[in-house]
Amino acid sequence: MGGFLDKIFSASYVGDLEELYMLPGGGDADPRSVDLSTSFSRNIRLKIPIASAPMDTVSEWRLAAALAMIGGIGVIHRNMSIEDQVRNAEKVKEQPPIPLESIYLLPIEPCGRALDTMRRKGLRELPIVDSNGVFRGYTRFSDLVEGCREDITPVSDFIHSGRSFALEEAGEAYRYTARGEADLVAIIDKGGRYLGSLTIDGVMDDINPALDHKGRLVVAAAINPMDMERARKLSRVVDALVSDVAHYQNRDIIRASTRLVKETSSDFIAGNIGTPEAALEAVSHVERIDGFRVGVGGGSICTTPSVSGIFSPTLWAVASVRDALDASNIRIPIIADGGLRSPSDISKILALGASSAMLGYMLAGTDEAPPDLVEVSGKLYKPYRGMASYTSMLRRYSIDRYSRSSKNVPEGVGGLVPYRGPLRNIIREIVESLRISMGYVGARNIEDLWVKARFIRAPRKRVIGDDEYRTV
Repeated sequence: MGGFLDKIFSASYVGDLEELYMLPGGGDADPRSVDLSTSFSRNIRLKIPIASAPMDTVSEWRLAAALAMIGGIGVIHRNMSIEDQVRNAEKVKEQPPIPLESIYLLPIEPCGRALDTMRRKGLRELPIVDSNGVFRGYTRFSDLVEGCREDITPVSDFIHSGRSFALEEAGEAYRYTARGEADLVAIIDKGGRYLGSLTIDGVMDDINPALDHKGRLVVAAAINPMDMERARKLSRVVDALVSDVAHYQNRDIIRASTRLVKETSSDFIAGNIGTPEAALEAVSHVERIDGFRVGVGGGSICTTPSVSGIFSPTLWAVASVRDALDASNIRIPIIADGGLRSPSDISKILALGASSAMLGYMLAGTDEAPPDLVEVSGKLYKPYRGMASYTSMLRRYSIDRYSRSSKNVPEGVGGLVPYRGPLRNIIREIVESLRISMGYVGARNIEDLWVKARFIRAPRKRVIGDDEYRTV
């Protein structure tokens, strides 16, 4: 007969990801040929195993579109009105699957500033867009150098016609720029409105977008399963509805989920869960679950463990849920969520049974993340906060993630993360690290990694020099 002391002495010890290492293995897997494609859900395939966390300092339409452009998927946060969340998702779907940048000039801008912009960006011409967003033509560097006698002369004096491309001609625009016929071309809609610029730098990037069956960028959205109005409206736009409640193993939430999957057509991701029992209970009650979001309390700015004493580390949660599903012959993709702070963490969590990794901290400092830059002591940062932080909970839309509105104890904090530049640079680093890791193991793809990865536990390896992700 067990007692309270037995609860203490029978408790499992679970280390963290920094104590876990994969051993090198044999094989002929070349890192350059590693296949990183994966299932985000039953019906959504990604080119890379990366999803953005639905946080209001991370995932709005710009980051979601940029991530889908390079093979991942963004999950639009729900700390906004239903209309705003739907519009964010629609903007992702409206983006052409080519890398566009908002590089243009207004007709009233002085030619001196235009010359500075062209020199800084290494471009020979820039599009001119009027105050209504309509494309008017280009201004050439050579014309400005010759004719700009006074720096305050407006660029409207130097507009010339040039080739632009409709959204439907995105493929031809890509080839046109790749041939070197222009440094930059403007992409416009049917009404002549400017959508963005395709630059030679964008063409040189490895673009391998994750697309839906209509050839549009994929996108997901966060919901509370009990918010049926939000779920119904989003389901008309998004590819997946992602449950965004801290404790999914709740009778009301599961009951609401059974109704939700019957009334919506998008894939449904259940979560967050932290135990195998939660996964098995969910699949026994909910008719259709297309993916699990796994991990409780592991986020870098989540204070749930210290506030409530509840914690299911992501590595333990992922491995135990994967084992339970496999033992029951249930094939549901797992999205690892929480505490992933480096490319090596991602490779380890994938090896432990996850199909994809959900990132907040690692993406928060990028250009595409919503907050404005903040300068502190000469260094640039971006704000980052948990969705149960006090400042986030001041917005009424986020309160029901962690508790009913009558409970007002925050389970997250806010702060600043270093500015990290364009999202594609961070993702490129992650992708290359995953390829190297899988090459060491001898795995050709993620499911091969599940089989071949072997682990040892060891003290944390000391990092020499600066490390962007860890503090030693």
